[in-house]
Amino acid sequence: MSISGVITRNWRIKLAALFLAVLLWVTMRLSDDRVSRLEIPAVQVRVDQVASDWLLRGAPSPSTVGMTVTGPMRDLFRVAMAEPVVIIPVDSVPGEDLVLELVPDWVWNVDRGSVGIEDFAPSSVRLLFERYEDEDIPVSLRLTGRLPDSLALVAEPRANLLFAQVRGPASEMEALETVFLAPFDLGALEGSGQFDVVVDTVGLGGLVVSPMMATVTVEVATREGRVVGPVPVEFVAGREDLVVEPDSISVMLSGAGVLLADSEAADLVARVSGDPAEVWRALDEVGEIRLPVEVSGLPRFVDGAAEPDSVTVRRIGPP
Repeated sequence: MSISGVITRNWRIKLAALFLAVLLWVTMRLSDDRVSRLEIPAVQVRVDQVASDWLLRGAPSPSTVGMTVTGPMRDLFRVAMAEPVVIIPVDSVPGEDLVLELVPDWVWNVDRGSVGIEDFAPSSVRLLFERYEDEDIPVSLRLTGRLPDSLALVAEPRANLLFAQVRGPASEMEALETVFLAPFDLGALEGSGQFDVVVDTVGLGGLVVSPMMATVTVEVATREGRVVGPVPVEFVAGREDLVVEPDSISVMLSGAGVLLADSEAADLVARVSGDPAEVWRALDEVGEIRLPVEVSGLPRFVDGAAEPDSVTVRRIGPP
């Protein structure tokens, strides 16, 4: 009979006999009380209880170590199956760069009553820390949208929160210049009031802000109109042969009534607007040009429109 025939003949019986032999060997080893040694590779290293003023930067280096344990084989088998882990408590941090020798007391998931921990490979790990900082950061209000046409602002919308206390890693705090509130939509207003607005935490990463809410006060009034004038039209020509027609305009003001009442024509300035080169070219070619008028000197939150909104600049002498 060939060798292959000897192996394959009654193969089921032979396989069962091999399995029983292995099982018997394992059972005998597990029942053996003699002290054995086992090396467990890749035991995970973690950090717990970091001091409150510090932040751990990244994982320990290395993040896994080898560990040698001794004891009865049955107990070593249980240790290997339990997936032990090294958890390092850091109650105080003497500096940003810390190297610690691993100690058996930091090993979890191991019954130390029956198993001894001999050593680690490597025997130490390196931890990098960054200090937490607390700082008062200015708070900024962001406005979006525009008021309904029937309303006008009386004063600048304001938040009661001028500064917020921010806590976080020093590297992140260095780049932080302001803390924004969530955008406040003026278009949704129906009248004056005080509104709760949360702090916008988008982009703040791990920074902690306190408080997280501010009250925004908005004062509005019914929009009104008022015409003031006459306001002289200014045109810096540098030439005596030019005239402006008309030489004064009226200004239609629009805003809250309390602000319009304080608006006077003498406070306003009306100037002719235009590119100087084009103005001189038109005057030399056709003798006149129509130019828009810009109004300045308007009170805050008051709009103004010139009436008429443009004037004619004309040359009155020969070119």
